[in-house]
Amino acid sequence: MPLTPLQRRLRQLVKRFIYSQLYLREAVYIILGWSRPFVRFKVEATPPSIYFNFALTPEAVERLEAELALPHPLAPIRCLEGEEPFHCLTLNVYRVSGLVNGIRAEWSLYIQEPSTGKTRYLVVEARADSGSMDPVAIVTRAGEASHELSDSGLTSEIVAADGARFVSRCHKPEGGQPARVAPEWVEANDRIYWLNGICDRTFYDAGLAQPRARQLELAQVEIDDRTRFRGWVEPTPRHVIVFEDAIEFAMSPWWNVDELGGPEQP
Repeated sequence: MPLTPLQRRLRQLVKRFIYSQLYLREAVYIILGWSRPFVRFKVEATPPSIYFNFALTPEAVERLEAELALPHPLAPIRCLEGEEPFHCLTLNVYRVSGLVNGIRAEWSLYIQEPSTGKTRYLVVEARADSGSMDPVAIVTRAGEASHELSDSGLTSEIVAADGARFVSRCHKPEGGQPARVAPEWVEANDRIYWLNGICDRTFYDAGLAQPRARQLELAQVEIDDRTRFRGWVEPTPRHVIVFEDAIEFAMSPWWNVDELGGPEQP
């Protein structure tokens, strides 16, 4: 039988009280190091998030591990089903809400995680238009980043740490062909590493696990890249991919910080 208004109201109050007490207990456990924090955030659907996937040049593959003192070796990855794995640099631009709010951009390589043999993201540089946190800088100052959808298309502009700009214009972001994202590219998000070896562990919904994505025609994309990253990659991106839906995340930040130098946690 359906609940009466009084029964529904009672259950609402009980739910709020019980779960608020559980959160208070969890906060104490986190302070004592007995539990790990989990925070929620959302990658918004508007403007749609976009991925620029560039192939690293052979010369960059040879030198970047030493030049950047990477915590784990570079690994090739298959981003779309049916393609051959390649050494990739990804620039992802998106609007986020929740843990942080605003526009974010991340340049990432892909590395092999020794404990699992899986290929994972490695964030080389992150920029945002509002302050945030990361395990390298701890407190990240706000920078210049924009990502806007208008009648003329999807325009992204990011000022990198070196002061140089990356500007892109996608004239028909609703166009292109449906993209079949490879499972290993999705799973690379399970643990997102940073240059100092710390990783964030993430959990996500169908917006990423089974995404509706489109691969844009390169003829419809203009890119003006003045950043240091252009010297690492082939001049034309391997693909430009737009995600059509929002993605809900739960993340345990700095997952392995307590165990660095010791065995990795499963």
